[in-house]
Amino acid sequence: MLERANLAREESDTAYFFDLLYMGEMIIKVLVVELLAALQADREQHRYAAISELVRADSIGRWAELLDQLASGPASQHFVHAGRDSQRAITIALGPDSDSWQRKAVDALNSVCTCLDSNYEDTSGKKVSFRRWAHDFSWLRNRTRGHGAPRGATLSVICPQLARSLVEVINNAPAFSRSWVHLRRNLSGKYRVSPFGNGHEGFAYLARESEHNLPDGTYVDLESPRPCELLFTDPDLTDFFLPNGNFRNGKYETLSYISDERRSGDGSSYLLPVEAQPRSETAAQPDMANVGNLFSNMPPLHEHYVQRAELEQQLTERLCDDRYPVITLQGRGGVGKTSLALEVLHKIAHMDEFFGIVWFSARDIDLLSEGPKVVRPDVLSTDDIALDFSQLMAHSSARKSKESRKYLADCLSGSADEGPFIFVFDNFETVREQAELYQFVSNSVRLPNKVLITTRTREFKADYPIEVGGMRRGEYSELVATIAGRLGIASLLDAEYEESLFRESDGHPYITKVLLGEIAEAGRRVTVKRVVAAKDAMLDALFERSFASLSSAAQRVFLTLCGWRSLVPRLGLEAVLLRPENDRLDVEGAIAELEQRSLIEVMSSQGATGEEFLSVPLAASLFGKKKLVTSPMRIAVNSDLKLIQEFGPTTDAAHGLASRIERLARFAARQMEVGKDIRQELSVIEYMATGYPKAWLTLAEFQRNQMSDNTAAIRAVNRYVENCPDDQYGWGLLITLYRATEEPLAEMNARLRLAELAKPPFHDLSSAASRLNGLLHRKELVLDADERRHIVRRMRELLEARNSEGDATDLSRLAWLCMYDDKDTASADRWVTEGLQREPTNEHCLRLKRRLAANSPESA
Repeated sequence: MLERANLAREESDTAYFFDLLYMGEMIIKVLVVELLAALQADREQHRYAAISELVRADSIGRWAELLDQLASGPASQHFVHAGRDSQRAITIALGPDSDSWQRKAVDALNSVCTCLDSNYEDTSGKKVSFRRWAHDFSWLRNRTRGHGAPRGATLSVICPQLARSLVEVINNAPAFSRSWVHLRRNLSGKYRVSPFGNGHEGFAYLARESEHNLPDGTYVDLESPRPCELLFTDPDLTDFFLPNGNFRNGKYETLSYISDERRSGDGSSYLLPVEAQPRSETAAQPDMANVGNLFSNMPPLHEHYVQRAELEQQLTERLCDDRYPVITLQGRGGVGKTSLALEVLHKIAHMDEFFGIVWFSARDIDLLSEGPKVVRPDVLSTDDIALDFSQLMAHSSARKSKESRKYLADCLSGSADEGPFIFVFDNFETVREQAELYQFVSNSVRLPNKVLITTRTREFKADYPIEVGGMRRGEYSELVATIAGRLGIASLLDAEYEESLFRESDGHPYITKVLLGEIAEAGRRVTVKRVVAAKDAMLDALFERSFASLSSAAQRVFLTLCGWRSLVPRLGLEAVLLRPENDRLDVEGAIAELEQRSLIEVMSSQGATGEEFLSVPLAASLFGKKKLVTSPMRIAVNSDLKLIQEFGPTTDAAHGLASRIERLARFAARQMEVGKDIRQELSVIEYMATGYPKAWLTLAEFQRNQMSDNTAAIRAVNRYVENCPDDQYGWGLLITLYRATEEPLAEMNARLRLAELAKPPFHDLSSAASRLNGLLHRKELVLDADERRHIVRRMRELLEARNSEGDATDLSRLAWLCMYDDKDTASADRWVTEGLQREPTNEHCLRLKRRLAANSPESA
């Protein structure tokens, strides 16, 4: 960055100033990254909370604030000992007579700020800490690049002072005297250590020893290797990337201040696509109406509900006591969580405990007797929930996202006029950004208000979780009797058959309904144990037509799943069926086809990963085993089953094929180290990659790190992106490799392809405005007056036309555009006011409001 700035100085004062600002931003982010590395994990999760904020931070101001908070806030007590010198360097207060590097850096930067704005606070005679430096730099960046236009003559005066301040930090801050490296573990177990800081002596042992287990990535030496999750580079140190906000759909932007290149960072992977579908049978009613003694929008009671006395009593007691604000009903899909909740809630509606029961449904699949049906969720986000609630309550915030959130929070906490409420979130695992919603709800709710969540996962620990499993034996008998009576098959059942149903289905209500429906279709009683041997016509009548209508790929998947009744990880199944020995199959399409016909059940794991598992209902499984006996696919299916069964525990099945490839690559690495020929191993990996594209990446990493053959690695990655053309990681790796081999044309083609993959909605439009504000504020975007006015005005028009989609932060960005549009302070004030109506505590709007007030004629 210093080299870049020095080159820019020869070009112009403006270019030099912008590059100095870039360098200052990078300095602040590196200082924060180092503090995060020094911060130990704690039960308050300060580290996680900070990282979560930083990947969403769209301004350097938020980084500066977090630098302050990490160094002096509650998190500071959790620093490792070796990192406390950095903390002290940031927080120590120094008087005007101090000769410390912090004082020199702060004074030089403060003089820059006062030169730009004579009203800016002069701290030269005050006692200050380095925290002031971060604050001043944030102001400088926003005042120049974002919302100012300093003249060239001014820049020529302030550039030397700014450069002096930055150099003081670089030369003296503890972070820049530490050892920084990038670690990449070779397949032999040893590490490739790529130093870019003050030597790498503290990491040298990793290049010699193979028993250590550190994840690949960037590390700083703080008496031991400490990971730096937010600083990204590669073993060749071709570039360095830091988060740049723009968090969307589980991804965030990373920026290289050196090359101005942007890449995508993986933030989360739990968003569900939105598709127009029919409403669920448990969708909320459109209005709050009288239900018993209260108001509610909950759906009506389920028809033919079977009482589950123990669970009902437990849930009723927990909802009506004064101890547990958040209650969860946890269990597999189809076990009756929603039916149980509705039964209890309708009973509570006739008590005098609550003012209202508010129902939010995120269900995307209805498990009907005739099979699962895809439906449209009522809500998918916190904003959806808040807006729907405001509309139900006819509140004035019904069209304003931030105000609706505040109103929902007020009602959850009991500070609103209405209440108390029971807030019900059905199918919580389908909600987008579940962690954020859960945190919002659990932090806001106060007794006597209650929150009831139904979910398939155990990802969130409620105040009182209730596990909903299969039905008890007596309840199961009632269920069978009810359904059999409705279907007219009671005479076909006996106690022995009912017992076999209970045992095989594990008391699962939905599977039982499907099985009894199959009995009704057959028209006669068939014992479970005799279905396969007797070649009963009932199963043929139920499944033959559906099976015959399946595609070849769907038949293959179905027969494979029927051959092993255990839960099969979806990714593990795909890996097996896509291996080179098999013909190419559309596995994803086959699974969707089977799910639509109710031949399989798709469920999520109970872990944090949300892994999907596949199973086959009992009757369908028995039918499939019978078909497999004479199927021409039998040999291939048996081969698939052998590999599936070798996966081991289901928690490892998703990595079955990948782990095999990795083991083979590690073996090749060891063979290479002792001088043996590894062409056969590499040819096997390459052949496997033709059916499992991710193996191309394994091969490329081997060629790059073990063989130092970037040219061969480029060929392998090209094969990967041919199979996965939308994979951003593959294109990003190609860019790195092309840069290392000095192939600029190919590198640019890859960059262009990567850029084509982005599809920005309104959030990205807002981020673009933020980016434009930053560029103009720092004068990085050098345009003549007309061009500058046109781009600012056009961006302003786009945001104003869609302002209803934005939140308070979005409107603050719009307000800053107005400030830059011929200093239209009236419009800026209007949008800031609107933003504060949507979120009264929004820090961006508040800061700008104070600034507008300070610069108004009245204040003058």
